[in-house]
Amino acid sequence: MSCEKITQANKKKITSDWNNLFPSLAIYKPMHLMNRLGPLLVGIILEVKSGKTDYIPTYHVHSLMRPFPAISLTLETTLNYVKLEWHDSKFHKLAQLMKENALIPFEGDIHLKTVLLGYKKHLLKSSIPCQPHEYEDMALISAWCNNKSEVKNSLEFAEMNMKKWPTNVLKRIGGIESWINSVKEKTIDIDTLKSIVDKQIVELKVEGLPVRNLLS
Repeated sequence: MSCEKITQANKKKITSDWNNLFPSLAIYKPMHLMNRLGPLLVGIILEVKSGKTDYIPTYHVHSLMRPFPAISLTLETTLNYVKLEWHDSKFHKLAQLMKENALIPFEGDIHLKTVLLGYKKHLLKSSIPCQPHEYEDMALISAWCNNKSEVKNSLEFAEMNMKKWPTNVLKRIGGIESWINSVKEKTIDIDTLKSIVDKQIVELKVEGLPVRNLLS
């Protein structure tokens, strides 16, 4: 027995249904909801699988502090897949589960410490242990908030964990000391950091998203 495939009309309804449960987010594209928290995008992508009979709700964050041509899925957290015929009966429960487990909350102004804790939780439980960009994000977010103490703490946290990485991985990033010095330079040049964010907002066409404050 073949399953019903997800059409454009289905996508519109599914997106609207999820948006009604997450009013703090805006529809970025069909099946993709987001808002902006300072230099970060926080959202939900409802990824349609290749067979087009089901979708996977995925929580994600994207840093605007590095030039990148598309929205990345940092802090990615996926839920169980949803077949089209299950949508009406399941999406409320899944949405509540996503709210409860979001590493960075979807609503309101958020303190820097909450954001950094979300990154730490992800890095410590991730099945992909060697993620230099996430460690860099922590330092850059702290710099964005002009919190030099947290910049220092983030780099020390990175160094502590990178010492456990395989030699070949460390070689790819140029070694721990070189990586830390490179990130330190970026945290000092706040004007360039903010310029990158401004350009990324335009290039990724996220100017119309709701904006929340990241508190230091």
